[in-house]
Amino acid sequence: MIQALNLPKKVYFKPGCMPVALRELGDIYRCQRALLVTDPELYRAGIAAPVVDLLRKQGIRAAEFFTIGKRVSFADLRSALPKLHEFQPDVIVGVGGNNAMSAAKALLALYQEPELDLAAAVADPERVPACTKAKLVLVATNFSSGAQNSPFAMLENDSGQNCSLKSIHLLPEISVTDADFTATLTAEQVKTCALEILSHAARAYLDPSCTEFTDGMLTEAIAAVLKYTQYAVKGCPAAREKLHNAAALAGASYGNIVDEVTPRLPYFPTEKEVSINDNDVRCAELAERLGFDSCRALFAACQAL
Repeated sequence: MIQALNLPKKVYFKPGCMPVALRELGDIYRCQRALLVTDPELYRAGIAAPVVDLLRKQGIRAAEFFTIGKRVSFADLRSALPKLHEFQPDVIVGVGGNNAMSAAKALLALYQEPELDLAAAVADPERVPACTKAKLVLVATNFSSGAQNSPFAMLENDSGQNCSLKSIHLLPEISVTDADFTATLTAEQVKTCALEILSHAARAYLDPSCTEFTDGMLTEAIAAVLKYTQYAVKGCPAAREKLHNAAALAGASYGNIVDEVTPRLPYFPTEKEVSINDNDVRCAELAERLGFDSCRALFAACQAL
C-alpha cells in the first residue's frame, strides 16, 4: 500500500498568530472576497468578529455564513450555495470547532462542483474535486478535533446519519492554531476537548497503519493531554496552548492513518481496550514512550482524566 504524509500547505501555531496568518491572504494571495463560515453560537458571541475585521482592513470583502446545526447537514450546505455562487469568494475561511471547519471544507468542494453528490463522495472520496476557485483557511477556536489539519469533514446525511467525507483536497491552504481563542473555553469544555484528543490520538497510534511519520506527533499529543489537562481546566494559558497544539498534532496524524472518523467516539480506553495486555507490541511501545512500565499503567493514567 502506498503511504504519504498529507498536511496543510502552511501551518501556523502560536498564541496571537491569527493576524499574521491572515495577512497572507492580502499580501501573498491577493484575495478580494472571503466567505467566513462559522457556527451560530460563535457568531453571536463575537468570536469570529476579529477575523472579519482583519479581512476588511486588508480591503477583502467578507460575507458570512453561519446557518449550520450542531452537526453540519447536507441541507445546511445546500442552503449556502446561492450565497456562495452569488458572492464568488476567492477564499473560504472556516472559524470554529470541528463543525464550522467541516462546513467550510464541504462548501469548498461544492463551490468547485455544485452538482457533487455528497453521499456518493462519502462512499468514494475520489469524487471530491480539487478546488481551483478558492483557497481554504481554517482557524481553530477549540482543541477537540484538530480538524484544521485533517482531511475530514464530519457531516449529517439526508437520512440524519453521521458520516465523514475524506479527501486530501479538503486540507486547507493555511491552518491556524492560535491558543488565544481558548481563553473563553469553560472548564467542562476543556476537559471534554482533552478527552477527545486523547481518544483520537491513542487509537490512531494503536492502528496498524500508523507509521514512523505519525507516531511521534501522536505520542506528543497524548503526553500533552496526560500532563497538562488538569492545569488547562483551571485556566492556565500555557497549558491550554499545549492542548491546542496537541489537537493540531493529532489532526495532522490521524488523517494519514484512518479512513473515517466516528462521531462521538467513546472515550479511551473502553473496557475492551483495557483488556489489551503488554503482549500487544504497539501498546507496550506507546506506554514505554510515555514513561509507563506497562499498558495497564498507561490505561490507568488515561482513565484518571
